[in-house]
Amino acid sequence: MILSKKQIQLYNDIISPNVPNISVLGSTQSGKTYDICFALIQYAKALYDYEKEQRKDPSYIKREYYGAIIGWTTETIKSNIVDNIENILTNEYKFKNGKEYILKYGMQDKYFKIYGVRFYFFGFNTNLSFNKILGKPLIFCWVDEAARIYTSNNLRASFDEIPGRQMSFSGHPYYKRIDSFNVEGSQNHPYKKEYIDKRNWKQYIFYPYDNPVLNTEEKIKEAVNAFPSGSLREQKVFNKWVVAEGKVFNKIPLIDRQYFEDNYLIREIGIGCDYGSVNATTFCGIALCQNTLNGRWELVLIDTYYHDPKTEGDTPTTEYYSNQLKLFINYLHDKYIGIKVNTLVIDSEATHFCNRLEVDGIRHEIAKKNNLSVDKSVQLMQSLFEKELLKKIEQPTIRYFIGDKPIYAGHDIGLEELQSYHYDKIRSEKEGINAYVKDFDHYCDGTRYIIMEYSLTGRAPIV
Repeated sequence: MILSKKQIQLYNDIISPNVPNISVLGSTQSGKTYDICFALIQYAKALYDYEKEQRKDPSYIKREYYGAIIGWTTETIKSNIVDNIENILTNEYKFKNGKEYILKYGMQDKYFKIYGVRFYFFGFNTNLSFNKILGKPLIFCWVDEAARIYTSNNLRASFDEIPGRQMSFSGHPYYKRIDSFNVEGSQNHPYKKEYIDKRNWKQYIFYPYDNPVLNTEEKIKEAVNAFPSGSLREQKVFNKWVVAEGKVFNKIPLIDRQYFEDNYLIREIGIGCDYGSVNATTFCGIALCQNTLNGRWELVLIDTYYHDPKTEGDTPTTEYYSNQLKLFINYLHDKYIGIKVNTLVIDSEATHFCNRLEVDGIRHEIAKKNNLSVDKSVQLMQSLFEKELLKKIEQPTIRYFIGDKPIYAGHDIGLEELQSYHYDKIRSEKEGINAYVKDFDHYCDGTRYIIMEYSLTGRAPIV
């Protein structure tokens, strides 16, 4: 395997004794995660050899070794870490699962065992996550997406307790804690203040050019341009802890209805719903389709329902909106003949509306909504827009249905929301996280829900 100079340095620190705490800040596509996965195997071998040598002393107390590999969710661990470990073992070492190592990632068992060391995998996206981390003492702990986890107020106390799982190995030459992460906000981000500024850890910073796979100027430019210019690129590519400010979506590719009908083949349609009892309720249609001009799979924001009680002067009930949703689904079926409308994602806080849909037999998913998923989903939308893998048809918005007849607004309210959506600079500066103004954002929220659902289920283009 070809490693860059910086990757070799990190690799050596991971497998070497007496380098207990390592901080790895890295941009997207910088090679940091792959490098840690590669070093993990040789770390286990070094620990195995150390234990074997110590057991030659009759007075030595034998020890068993366990590690924890922690990430944001079990899904992200699978794609970011487990797949890389398996790829390295298969292609680089020519090892076979069940023979030279054991790797299990099922509903119950999630662990990797090699050279007698067993590494367990854990997600850390809820305040109950820490309780799932096994009670056995850990000699090794790798926390991926550490800054993202620490962004949540509800997770910080549990995160700070992780060293307690390693206490019994204090002073052991192969005691190891690795945090890997991307920039998640400004200089005031709580993780930066607590774990970067205050602690004397060995620190690495990786950029795209530290990845030997990105070995040409064109490849590096492509990696850089995956993110839109502005604070997101500064954070995710150039590792700068900067305040997010200004408009969120500086680029929104627009197409007209006729161009869409002439050049796109739709595979399926989904709907994201942001429900409000007092505020606006919106149903955001999205199409997963293939652009016949270039063969690319793209997401296209199609028809929108947007009912604002303040504008309409009414007080709709959950029954009303459930019926309006049925009419919107029928409208999509009639407009896009033969195309399945097979995914409906609802705001997780809309409990009463979800209960109404259950009674009315409308199948739906609950959006995974918290402070972290807002930032992550917005960043995904920004990148999809930038790469023109997410586009929008500009067209009048549906205000409501009378019978099966749609009543339109004279403009595209969804587009107006996207164009006006902006960062909350004051809150971003104060809390150190990427914050967004919660005003006129209902279409943005509904769109985020459906795009994240598509991303989590492998139906969104990868950026």
